[in-house]
Amino acid sequence: MQPFCALFNRILTLATVILVASTLATAGDVIAPTSLASVAKKNVLSPADEAAIAAFVELHAGQLEQGDAAARPKARLKLMADVYGLTGRRATPMFRELYAQELIPRLKIILAEGTAPRRISAAQVAGGLGTDSAVSLLSRHLTPSQESNDAVRVWTAASLRPLIAQANVTPTRLNRVIRNLGQAALTEPAWPVLRQQLETIAAASSNQRGDDGGQVSLMDLARAQQAAVVTRIVERLKNGDLDMLLVLEPHMRRVQEQFLDQDDADALKAQARGTVPALSGLYDAVLTNWDAIVANDQSARLAGRSLQKAEVMIVLMDNYLTDQSQSSAPQYENALTSLNRAPVEAGKAKWGDIGNGRVYQ
Repeated sequence: MQPFCALFNRILTLATVILVASTLATAGDVIAPTSLASVAKKNVLSPADEAAIAAFVELHAGQLEQGDAAARPKARLKLMADVYGLTGRRATPMFRELYAQELIPRLKIILAEGTAPRRISAAQVAGGLGTDSAVSLLSRHLTPSQESNDAVRVWTAASLRPLIAQANVTPTRLNRVIRNLGQAALTEPAWPVLRQQLETIAAASSNQRGDDGGQVSLMDLARAQQAAVVTRIVERLKNGDLDMLLVLEPHMRRVQEQFLDQDDADALKAQARGTVPALSGLYDAVLTNWDAIVANDQSARLAGRSLQKAEVMIVLMDNYLTDQSQSSAPQYENALTSLNRAPVEAGKAKWGDIGNGRVYQ
């Protein structure tokens, strides 16, 4: 009886190994490795390394595409582990390109055919790849006509941000996608998407890619796009879209950071000439929608804080150009919550037409 049991156990063990191997074997007879860390740091990849990448992608992209709600986030983390974050810094350009070459076609299918949660996961994975092909993939899902789901567009815009810092992504491809993102933002109907689009444009405007990475050209392009989008946001607010306050108020901090962190005189002048005219229309937009704004405490506070931050930037930037601007620092948030139009009207009288000045033409 004992020999039979031993034989049965060996057969059972062998069957289990075969079953696991058949589950994991995704590129010929190659079993997917638990990690690609040892491969990711290589500058030259062997056929065995390429087979391991293919097996790894087949296994985890399959889980991303077909797995249940518990398997999907695990697959996303696995696919990003060796190219994103601290561990991703070791990934060589050669590994990134070969890994993306294997993975992008699978992500493309998911973004085209998957459920919204799967499409979001696919966008997040693409954001970690650090390749031109990842930028191109995300650029095809920026507008409602390309991607109907607002949440997916939010993550498409957000997932472009880590790609801005990747030296492996070429300046030409980044400039193209930031230009396309700016154009998409001008007509984006959903404020959460617009907020992420503007955040990514802001990241491009403050990039640290260096001369070889096209830092200056990307910065100039992004700041021009940002000024155009902010101008459009103020126009939409004036036309009654109060959700624009949810985009504009938090973005004022980004504008301030960009200006204060910059020490190039030409860049400072260019940003001032683009930003001040865009912000100067905010007074009129708030006054035009006064009743609707003050009817809601959140809207009143957002509008008040937006005006305060805008005026700080108007004074700071105009003073840089003319060396003669001063502000009495009115408390616009208190004015709106106490239903006091006078400070806003005074602000409009002082700053509302500043963008028409000769220095801004």
